[in-house]
Amino acid sequence: MNRFKKFGAVVLIILMNALVLGIFPLNILLIWKDFPQWVMILASVVDIAVVLLLAGKTFSGKAAKIIAVTITCIFTALCVLFAYACPYWNSDGHKSNRPIHYYENSDLTKQEALDTLEEVMGYLKKYHISFADGLTTEVQAKYEKVRADFESKDTITRIEFVRGVRSILHEINDAHTAFNSWDPLLLSDGPEMESKGYSVYSVNDITEEQMKELVEPYYSYETPRFISVNMENLFYLDLCGVEAPYEVIWKNEDGDEEHRTYNREDFITAVEYYDLQDKYLPSDSNGDYVYYEINEEKSLAILTLKKCRTSDHYRDVLREMFTEMKEKNIKNLAIDLRGNGGGDTYVVNELFKYLPIDTYYQVDDFRKIRWNYLTFDFDQGGKTKNKRNTELEFDGKVYVLTDKGTFSAAMVFTEMIVDNGLGKVIGESPAEPCNSCGEITQFYFEDIGMWLSVSTDYSNRIDPSKGDYIEPDYPCAGEDAIKTLYDIVGDD
Repeated sequence: MNRFKKFGAVVLIILMNALVLGIFPLNILLIWKDFPQWVMILASVVDIAVVLLLAGKTFSGKAAKIIAVTITCIFTALCVLFAYACPYWNSDGHKSNRPIHYYENSDLTKQEALDTLEEVMGYLKKYHISFADGLTTEVQAKYEKVRADFESKDTITRIEFVRGVRSILHEINDAHTAFNSWDPLLLSDGPEMESKGYSVYSVNDITEEQMKELVEPYYSYETPRFISVNMENLFYLDLCGVEAPYEVIWKNEDGDEEHRTYNREDFITAVEYYDLQDKYLPSDSNGDYVYYEINEEKSLAILTLKKCRTSDHYRDVLREMFTEMKEKNIKNLAIDLRGNGGGDTYVVNELFKYLPIDTYYQVDDFRKIRWNYLTFDFDQGGKTKNKRNTELEFDGKVYVLTDKGTFSAAMVFTEMIVDNGLGKVIGESPAEPCNSCGEITQFYFEDIGMWLSVSTDYSNRIDPSKGDYIEPDYPCAGEDAIKTLYDIVGDD
């Protein structure tokens, strides 16, 4: 019976520690509200108290009591330290069923604006990789200017607040650290006009290039080539100071124009807009995020990856493609990453399994990560062992198609191909340097419907001798990359 009690006490102690540890996934994955970090301290104190009580009543030996309590104290202390360091504590990027708040330009009180500004700055100071030693002079100066502007007003419109925050983030020179609306209001005629071959040429005589200039002071980027605007999005019109009524010129490729006038009431929610897209622009057969096609005549396989997502589906597509390539003796492989905004950096590792290499340089081994007061330096430059799929290995030529929209993990994909000497690049240079910040944590400001993303790591290029940016071996406009690819494999 005594042995059974001891076993039960050990199980209960393990369970208590597991419950304390379980607070992390509860907070990061489920809870959509502020969850104070002192909750972890409280849970740890309760855990230690219960273990003390159990050990005192169950274990007869002094050593067993000391070991149980000591292990629990060390474990809970680490949990508390982790809670105060972890950049994903109270973050919202990994949660589902997030609140929806469509963009609106209503007023904030001075105090609401100042409090939210301080919350934004608090996240930057705690987690951004560049601010481990404090804010830079430029960021601090811009913050003080924005705060003084807010303090001089009785009310601040939401777009004024957004301009202020985004002007601060602009000084960081980091495209991953941004303040965006994810629930836009879009022009109701957009899908219908696009189905007729039209796109917005200008709004109130302001063209897309002119709007990019207007938005530049409020944009996060490493190079201005990264700046993009959606002229059908009310948020961008407000951000640039374009006021209703909106005199819109629609233009098609032949230069034909159609003039229409809109007011704010003519903008609809994203859900309504996507429903109209389904009506006027039905999805094509390649609507998936990953698919491939094989041209036997040119001995060419093209893998299209619209987003970087490592999944069973992605692995299945790779296996199917390389199986068919082996059966048809295909000699050329192209990976189309144009317009790919990123995601999981390990998608390239899955592809490497089909290449005849034993080791390769992994971009994760050339970076630093900051978790509040902790900094982890992984800049060791070691090689990663490849888990080769020898049955389906491809020993032909590899090409990567890129444009300026090839971003984040997609740019890393390209870098790992290039810097490991595994292939050539066709298209445009991605508008993001290889030496850049990333690995974001995200926080949702429900009251204003805006998302803050903060970079927690800094990556160095695997081969610094190749420069800061990916430079294509075969430069051409992004939209011409496929044609250029066909010309290259045709010549070979």
